Amino acid sequence: MPSSRASSMSHSLDFTTMESSPLPGCSIPAMLLLCAPRMAMQMAWSAYWAAFSPTLETRLASWVVQLMQIIGPITGLLVYPTVAVFSDHCTSHYGRRRPFLLAGTLGTVLVWVLMMLTDFVPAAYRDGYTIFLYVCMCISVNVTQVPVMLLIADFAGDRQVTAFSIAQAYNTLGALLVSGYISLFGPATDTFVTFLSMLILVLVGTVLPVCICFRETPHVPDQPHRDLKSGFLAVYHGIKYLPRLLAVYCVVFILIMFGFSCYNGNKAQFFGLVVNNGNATGADDCGDTCSPAQAAYNEGAKYALGFVDALASFVDLAYLVLMPRLVKMYGARRVFTFALLPQMLFVVLSWVHSKPLGAAIVALASISFNTVNSMQIPVILHVIGYGELNGLGLFAGAFNSANCLGQFLTFVLSPPLVTTDLTHALPILVGGIVTFLGFLVAFFKFDIRMFSL
Repeated sequence: MPSSRASSMSHSLDFTTMESSPLPGCSIPAMLLLCAPRMAMQMAWSAYWAAFSPTLETRLASWVVQLMQIIGPITGLLVYPTVAVFSDHCTSHYGRRRPFLLAGTLGTVLVWVLMMLTDFVPAAYRDGYTIFLYVCMCISVNVTQVPVMLLIADFAGDRQVTAFSIAQAYNTLGALLVSGYISLFGPATDTFVTFLSMLILVLVGTVLPVCICFRETPHVPDQPHRDLKSGFLAVYHGIKYLPRLLAVYCVVFILIMFGFSCYNGNKAQFFGLVVNNGNATGADDCGDTCSPAQAAYNEGAKYALGFVDALASFVDLAYLVLMPRLVKMYGARRVFTFALLPQMLFVVLSWVHSKPLGAAIVALASISFNTVNSMQIPVILHVIGYGELNGLGLFAGAFNSANCLGQFLTFVLSPPLVTTDLTHALPILVGGIVTFLGFLVAFFKFDIRMFSL
């Protein structure tokens, strides 16, 4: 059983008090257990793209669906940094992270059980019921994923890149399970209860072992009232105290997440409507009476959410195995910067409507997304230090705010973009262009010297 680790932290943000060297990290088998809940988190977010977005696209106008997707970034922007700071200062005798992990897990399971009852809700209220539960799911999943990330950082010690490569690999496995399910059984909406049951089993089966095996030392705060206030001001403080190098990373993160979300928020519609020239209206319930255009939409959406996502997941896994070694050989700056190049190919994807080429571009672009996500916590700790007073939750919250801002910009701009003649191809084109801007910022401003595993 992994040993208990103290994770107390004061409100101070004076970096001169930080330790310059990390503690020894836990073993690889322990990391595999510790990082497993990341798979459930990815499956939770994939559930929206796989189950809700395609269904609502058949019932509502495209611009309405795009506006609804703002809910996710807004809740992440507010909930994640607040929970992260409260977790840093939590005084529970169970530790700082595990109380939030258990509470978020129970809330998420409850929401999914209620989602299983959607068919019993009168049709007139069904869309509103679904939207309400999606808001609740965004809150509960954010509450869950904060302690998941911070626990990994607490126990990884001097093996941060390795630990978060494993964590990102679990993310990929989660996406692979969802896309594999769709490939085998068709759209998740056709077997909704079974799909949600799978999500619940994976979530509970990965979280409970972590709560049992990884024990924390309770934290005793010096200034509890000040800590409470800092929790509610987490977004402001996270930006205010952000060091220059982390600020550069955040700018790049916003641009890359914006570019990726431009594809991810439109992938089913892009392959179904643009590539296949399909028609989404009524395509979810037409059955054997589907018109050729409706069948083309369903086939394109299944292709995007099934085969394309699965191919990207396999590329992710191969890359994440190599990433720690690449960082050691070439340094974090080169790996981070040049990994952004594949996502720039979204410009090509938006104009060349070929399914095989589109699948290849999306698979390569996943390298960019996985790099910026898996390196954020290792880079934060490299800059702020590894001591117990480093304010990790505060800066992790700031990075998540950057993530959410990138998604938020996508969902704000996508509704007017999809109403043009290029429809769902235009957001993807914009995503490629914005990724190029992110590459320029990283190339000229991200001057980190980091070669650790």
